[in-house]
Amino acid sequence: MLFAGSLGHRALNLVLMFCHLVSSLPTLHHGQPRRYELVLTWELGSPDGYQREMFKINGQFPGPLLEINQGEEVEIFVSNKSPYNTTVHYHGIEMLGTPWADGVPGITQIAIQPGCAFTYRWTATQHGTYFYHSHSDSQVNDGLYGPIVIHAAPGTAKPYGLLTKDPRALQAISKAEAERVPLLIGDWRHLTSSKEWAISKASHIEHLCFDSIIVNGKGNVNCLTPEQQAPLTTPGQLGLLGNLTLTSKSCVPPEALAALSDAIGTVDADISVIPPDLFGECTPTTTAGEVVTVTKKKCDTLTEGKWAVFDLVGAFSLHTAMISLDEVRMYVVAIDGNYIAPVPADAVLLVNGQRYTVLAHFVTPKAYKLRISSVIDPQIMYGHATIDYKVEGQEQSPSPSVPFINERGMNLTADIIVFDGMRNAIPFPAGKNVPSASVDATYKVTMGFGASISEFIFNGTARPEPDPGAPNHVPLLFDPQPGLQDNHTITVASSSSWVDYIIQVTPGQPPHPIHVHGRHFYVLGAGQGAFTWDTVDAAAKELPPGTINLVNPQLRDTFVTPASSLTAPAWLALRRASDNEGVWMIHCHIQSHLQGGMSMIIQDGTDGGIEVPKEYREYQCQAH
Repeated sequence: MLFAGSLGHRALNLVLMFCHLVSSLPTLHHGQPRRYELVLTWELGSPDGYQREMFKINGQFPGPLLEINQGEEVEIFVSNKSPYNTTVHYHGIEMLGTPWADGVPGITQIAIQPGCAFTYRWTATQHGTYFYHSHSDSQVNDGLYGPIVIHAAPGTAKPYGLLTKDPRALQAISKAEAERVPLLIGDWRHLTSSKEWAISKASHIEHLCFDSIIVNGKGNVNCLTPEQQAPLTTPGQLGLLGNLTLTSKSCVPPEALAALSDAIGTVDADISVIPPDLFGECTPTTTAGEVVTVTKKKCDTLTEGKWAVFDLVGAFSLHTAMISLDEVRMYVVAIDGNYIAPVPADAVLLVNGQRYTVLAHFVTPKAYKLRISSVIDPQIMYGHATIDYKVEGQEQSPSPSVPFINERGMNLTADIIVFDGMRNAIPFPAGKNVPSASVDATYKVTMGFGASISEFIFNGTARPEPDPGAPNHVPLLFDPQPGLQDNHTITVASSSSWVDYIIQVTPGQPPHPIHVHGRHFYVLGAGQGAFTWDTVDAAAKELPPGTINLVNPQLRDTFVTPASSLTAPAWLALRRASDNEGVWMIHCHIQSHLQGGMSMIIQDGTDGGIEVPKEYREYQCQAH
């Protein structure tokens, strides 16, 4: 009996061990790269129930997950079977020592032409959540994007001990992190990006009206009646509308945008070229949305309930949205792939290009809504996904989950905690990821409108787009311009330099999500009015305490400028190391703003030239 009992006890322990085993990505043999193949096609799809032409990657949308272990070499073979020139950019990946793999046409590579292929090779020096997407035209709007997860190397310090000291809870959280679920949240149009851009250029206004919000490529069109729109209309919308009303898509109509163009003094808008269905004619759909199933097994006895980790990825073209999980408080534990001290939050503001990793603890089995509500003034738009929490052997509660926010992202009760992206993100571990206390240079750049409100520019000039498909075109990385400083270019000669970038936005500007390729940057501060100081240090001495953070600023690759008033500018201060030699872009991540010219080049340590491998320097179309 003792022998049999021992076997039974050992069997139970084996079951529990298997149940609590932290799954991980298999390691590769030494020297073997992590390989993926991405096949790009142009075909019909209907993410929100409306069929249109779009990109698919390996036959799916979004593209497949690229799952990698930190420290691995990565090799990605991209086969372009679409009819368009394209590239693939790995958003947030610093590309240390491999700037030719950054995926920007005309800057780091020749575009991949139809029928051709290209191999990207880089090292996963970071950990966290990122995403890949096209960097050609506005192809993100057509579905060319997918998730990246890089699992942290063994021994990496993680912030979960600040939440709990219970070893069983920490084990459960570790398992949840290993099984993290990327949620790519985007806005979607029924018009292809090329057609929309042609209309935008002809009309001289930016088209700020979309059809739906999608999560992992799934969503539906929601239409509101005027009576439903009324309580959700913001003061900003009312200011834009004047005597006009929202369209059936809950959009500020083109007439209001034309009036804004007149008020700002740009080129006269021509709204006669805008098709009626671009801003109006809302037809609801009932397509099944994304459902993520979280299951607590009977053998899972580590903790009461179940921990889960979700990666919120801002795959928007334009919109910014408030994200909230009904009834369940989240903990923000990482931003743009970088750990922070955990911050409780009932709602998180997700900006185009940013990523937030959140931890959630489920207790009651039921279907919880993850709500996504746009907060921009030009449109009321919302969507949702479902987190379906199940417990083996228990019935789910049939009651609908109770929201924290409404369709406009507004709090439904006063005690809701909204994550403060400027002040609450404290890097973890404390004191490790800190910027240099001094800088070698300070550059001020200005963002604003160009000739029309569909043209957005840096330093009064739209950066000219080279023809990346031209056979004789040489990417800037292959032929950097030593010492060049102009409206489109900042050259940092020494690769050991630290540089402050003061982003100044002119009056009447919306928030611009600034994305910098290569090294991430530290967010030092932001404010209203003109930045009149020569340096950040000088500003810190005169501004109110706390405006400038030189002690523990957050590390990001994408951050949003403050909106400026109609009569005064605003500013954002960033600090960045220039130790990653290459030619990098800094740009607004709103697709229409980027395509309209709102980008610059940073040349880091290029005065001696960059030694580009022969296979990239002499790249010719690789038949697939």
